[in-house]
Amino acid sequence: HAPRWTQTTYHSDREHDAPLARATMSQLNEKLVQPRESSGAMPQNLSEARKLLINFVTMTVCFSLNHASVTSCIALATSSGLPGNLGSYSVAVLYACYVVTAMLFSQVIIFYCSQKGSLTGSLAVYALYVASYLVAALVESDTVKWVAVLFGASIGGIGAGVLWTAQGAYYSENARLYALAKGVTKEEATGYFGSIFACFYLGFEVLLKIIGSVVGLYATGDAAKYAIYILYTAIAIGSTVGMTTVRNMRAEDTVGGDGVTIEKIDMTKKVLSALKLLFTNAKCALMVPTNFAFGFAAAFITAYIQGSVVSPVYSDDGHTDDEVADSQSQHDARVLLYSSIAVGVATAMSMPFFYLKKQAGTAVVMVLGAICFVFVAAMSYALDDGELRHALWIVYIVYGCGRSIWESTTKAVFADFFPDDPQAAFANIVLQSGLASTVAFFVFPDLSPLQKEVILGVTATLGAICFSIASFIHQGEQKAKEVEGGYMSVNDDNQV
Repeated sequence: HAPRWTQTTYHSDREHDAPLARATMSQLNEKLVQPRESSGAMPQNLSEARKLLINFVTMTVCFSLNHASVTSCIALATSSGLPGNLGSYSVAVLYACYVVTAMLFSQVIIFYCSQKGSLTGSLAVYALYVASYLVAALVESDTVKWVAVLFGASIGGIGAGVLWTAQGAYYSENARLYALAKGVTKEEATGYFGSIFACFYLGFEVLLKIIGSVVGLYATGDAAKYAIYILYTAIAIGSTVGMTTVRNMRAEDTVGGDGVTIEKIDMTKKVLSALKLLFTNAKCALMVPTNFAFGFAAAFITAYIQGSVVSPVYSDDGHTDDEVADSQSQHDARVLLYSSIAVGVATAMSMPFFYLKKQAGTAVVMVLGAICFVFVAAMSYALDDGELRHALWIVYIVYGCGRSIWESTTKAVFADFFPDDPQAAFANIVLQSGLASTVAFFVFPDLSPLQKEVILGVTATLGAICFSIASFIHQGEQKAKEVEGGYMSVNDDNQV
């Protein structure tokens, strides 16, 4: 329809009314072209906006460096020469503590510690998690190694459960204040901050793994045992100190803010709402295989491929201590390099998969993600360790594609499937994928390669089938709502 002002009828005395009409049209045009500036609702304070931007970048850099050091240690957990199955069990403990804390205790902790305090404290315990691997590399006693690494994994998981909740609240409040100071909408500020966060978060993860790989390649002798962990521990501690310099924000509408009292926090709300959605909504239940496939794939890559396939590690029999240390260092370097490939591919493919989703539909991309995980299992089944070792770059590229789809498209599907209950929907992602990873890291060390390959392949295949059924149900619900009152999917395609 034409704008209202184009349909206005003026008085017959056009010469008398023309200046008024032109002035009125000019004012209306200014409001249409420059709504933010003319409304006066969002005054600009560019100096404050610049400080808030620098504050957000500081938070992002510290967060990303610390988290990158943690993910690098997780990549090395099953290949770092720890005794028995300690590496795999430690990651399982990490995931278990993460899920429990995120679902039950994160809001209470943030309330008492504030957003900044929770961020700093979480990074501090993350640093202890990284340092536990350094302790394990320095000591000879297997008992001390078990105690140090499992303790580090436990508190690291608790920190992870608080960290992401606190980061989301801090992110939201920083963006809100920036929007007010800059004179833009909160949506614009959030989108801008999101691109900044993604750049540093993924970039530092790739960078630190590459740097660790280089350190592992050139470190020799005794230094090879712990050089990588000294590097990551120093980065984790430094980034924790850096986080103490950011602003201590207290938002009125976020957990830990002035408008929230401890009586208003229901510790069981998140987990109960997630379980209710899981057991009462068929679409949520049908998404379980997809999330389990991602959790199993992560464990398959970390606990099996990186632990046993990447490169051989010499034993003490027939080799000197330096030779054993050098072989372990070379192995760790390759693990970090391959891991960086997966992260880099996941980052680079996010936009191509987004455009593919627009052109071919969400279902095509989701099925493609399942095929990626099936391909990883099939490659492992078809080739022995020696042959697979020469084709690992293909495995990690394909796994990176599958991870990219899960990180973006799968989460968008949950947002589209459950627009009226997003908290319960995303809590299910944490619950389902976290539970799968916990179980897999505990169980996979005792399974044969064939059993792990079958579990991953079958779960991923079920994920594609079950998603197709969930998509069919969702399309039926959409059509019914369109008839009732006009409901449109947040996805622009006809399929979800």
